[in-house]
Amino acid sequence: MYDQNLKFQSGKPERGGVRSEEEETTDRHDRYDRTSEGLPQVKLLTNGSGKVWTVDENGKPLGIYTDNSANRTTQGFQPIREKFKLLHFARKLLPKERTAHCFYNRITKEEGVSVFLNKLRNKANYGNVMRCANPWACPVCSAIISEGRKDEVKTAMDWWKAQGGDVLLLTLTAPHYSSTDVKSLKPAMLKARKYMLKGVRATKDLFKHYAIEHYISVFEVTHGKNGFHPHFHILLFTKYHVHNPRGSVMRMQFFEQWKKACEKAGLDQPSYEHGLDLRNGQKAAKYVAKWGLEHEMTKGHIKKGKTDSKTPFDLLRDYAEGDENAGKLFRIYFEAFKGTRQLNWSKGLKKLSSKGQEEKTDQELVDETDNVAELMFKLSIELWNPIRKHGRQGELLIKVQEDHTLKKAMEYVKECLGYDGQLRE
Repeated sequence: MYDQNLKFQSGKPERGGVRSEEEETTDRHDRYDRTSEGLPQVKLLTNGSGKVWTVDENGKPLGIYTDNSANRTTQGFQPIREKFKLLHFARKLLPKERTAHCFYNRITKEEGVSVFLNKLRNKANYGNVMRCANPWACPVCSAIISEGRKDEVKTAMDWWKAQGGDVLLLTLTAPHYSSTDVKSLKPAMLKARKYMLKGVRATKDLFKHYAIEHYISVFEVTHGKNGFHPHFHILLFTKYHVHNPRGSVMRMQFFEQWKKACEKAGLDQPSYEHGLDLRNGQKAAKYVAKWGLEHEMTKGHIKKGKTDSKTPFDLLRDYAEGDENAGKLFRIYFEAFKGTRQLNWSKGLKKLSSKGQEEKTDQELVDETDNVAELMFKLSIELWNPIRKHGRQGELLIKVQEDHTLKKAMEYVKECLGYDGQLRE
């Protein structure tokens, strides 16, 4: 008979800054015996033949803590599995970055890893684990941050359209080649954008002429046959509706300014066909229409790239499937873009559209707690180790969401212990 304690207590997930954790586990038996005074424990029991059940410290079935509803559908769970799988491989590629600790090490070493569940939304999550808040490297944190930024962008668009304004989508890029050093290309692109939006009198005159009051700019990158392809998507908030901006004089005028900005920044001269695109927010490219304009602005590096180009997380997927060169490219990309701000808002827009609410940092977005979520159980370091070591964090969350009785989750914990050679029958 195998008997493993899981600490269980009610409450909210811990918040706190990132602190390092020693990788080696201290005495196993001391850890098992350490419990919070007065709090019930959860025991995972198995008879060695595959049957697993949970009981309290008195051996009674854990009915008071479980939901006896039917198993949940698995539809929509694949993204959870995918994100944590990619994080597992990002950790291998970036061992010295904060991402290596993300959803891996604990914030407070004396406490176990909490597993929470919002039953209304059927969404499980972890507490007392570090979160790197790196939108360029971490597929898990990046998705959380993107959701928050997407909401901010949508709020601004709705606010502007409610006043009778329109939103155009301006895309800017410059020539690049397979031999181009992306570390040099990135700052040159940022300079060109600055000249385009802030540093050229002619552009300011264009903004005034077309009644463009605000903008939101996002920096995005893909990789293809011509190497890394950094580019900007810029939302232009104009007072008037533009019927066909792509075939308008407006596009030609903006292209002339972009060409001058590229030259001033030391970039090669862009072509009219590929260097600049200008579209109405409702008639943008197919992927923009599918996901919504605000999704294009905040999720470009998450969604899968086109056939002839790959997003950074496409490269990470390829590495996970054995492509070592894709792993090298992902590292090159990360080193070039880490620390760079993805979204930039024109002065005053966010304050106006959000009615003065304080902007949340990336770290605040990923650390946000779900006040409705219930604490289901806690995992000691001995139980957490085989889950985190093999990148199974996402799968455990899925098991909790699939079956609120926790039977599937407890079976999976036992399975992970068996894979790691810790299960003794």
